[in-house]
Amino acid sequence: MGGSLQAQKTQSDQSLVTIIHELQNKFDVQFNYASQSVENIKITPPDESWDIDRVISYLTDQTGLQFDRLSEGIITILKAKNLLCGYLKDKDSGAAIEFATIIAGSSTAVSNSEGYFELNIFSSGTILQISHLGYKILERDIAFFQSEGCGDIFLLPDQQQLAEVVLYDYLTRGIDKLNNGSFTIDFNQFNILPGLIENDVLQSVQAFPGIQSINETVSDINIRGGSNDQNLILWDGIKMYQSGHFFGLISMYNPQITQKVTLRKNGSSVNFTDGVSGTISMETEEYVNQDFKGNIAINFIDASAYTDIPLGSRSSIQIAARKSISDLWETPTYSEYFERISQETEVADNVAEVINSDIEFDFYDTSVRWLYSPGSKDEIQVNFIAANNELVFDENAQIDNELITRQSNLEQNSICHGRY
Repeated sequence: MGGSLQAQKTQSDQSLVTIIHELQNKFDVQFNYASQSVENIKITPPDESWDIDRVISYLTDQTGLQFDRLSEGIITILKAKNLLCGYLKDKDSGAAIEFATIIAGSSTAVSNSEGYFELNIFSSGTILQISHLGYKILERDIAFFQSEGCGDIFLLPDQQQLAEVVLYDYLTRGIDKLNNGSFTIDFNQFNILPGLIENDVLQSVQAFPGIQSINETVSDINIRGGSNDQNLILWDGIKMYQSGHFFGLISMYNPQITQKVTLRKNGSSVNFTDGVSGTISMETEEYVNQDFKGNIAINFIDASAYTDIPLGSRSSIQIAARKSISDLWETPTYSEYFERISQETEVADNVAEVINSDIEFDFYDTSVRWLYSPGSKDEIQVNFIAANNELVFDENAQIDNELITRQSNLEQNSICHGRY
């Protein structure tokens, strides 16, 4: 008896494709479908006494497929659809995510301003992918999401650490812009800027954007619109209060010993507790020199000398000096500079009864750096810098038919030292 029942069941089950062909002939209709949608499906054929509408209802219940009548003679067969919807939100802030792309098989959708989306799922096991610029891609099986209602789906922000950005040869060779916004000048590689006769430290700094001098001197440098007294000027960590010769026309820092300059335009480090507008930090070489170096130079304003002397394998000393040559020769360049600093002063235009004579101007600066390295990780450095500007002239006047002469002088000097 069991064998007879098994034989009857085998005869009653037929493939869906076979049943569709029989129905097309019986009811004179056309079924449109994709072969992969109906293959490998076997069911018991419908009763021969049923009409077409009841047959379609039966097939829908037995196969789980979707049968749609487009017209009296055409019926389409599709895989059953499930509607998936949700609200996309930022995991950290909870804000709605707009214009995210949602893909599930052949279905796609885009979230609206409220983060809402919906799309049709045609088969189980489909992988849902959600992507948006600035967020990590979310990939999950559709079974992971709730089947009823439209729940919240959270995306994690995709934060990436970018590599540091350094602009080399900014403006000219030897000037670099670092990723922290500061600028550096390496005078070992630096080219002279147009309009300068030598590598003037503070004149070169004014080539950067946001740096200027309202009176075209190196003594009154304005960083981001701040005044000169709001700047912090350091020479090997020593705070400087005087910065120029010719009362601000040229820098007093010898570029032959000052090898590196760093400019920070956005205030100063809390380690310095000064300089709300910016910091100009000048540094000498930080290594012990093993070879003797030296040079002598002269231009139409001053003469300078520089030497770097090794003192054994662990120590070296640098000496740089500069002095004006006006006491030997008043060059046209010197005359132009002197006229610039003396204009609209009593040096150039004294009162009517007073005549100036024997006008002399002189300046010099000296820089010394001694470096000692007792070990591979230890260093002792001593720095010394001295600068002087002096203006002397005689004021002559006739008082009661007697020539009276009085000497006037103005001197500006700085002496600084430091060690670390």
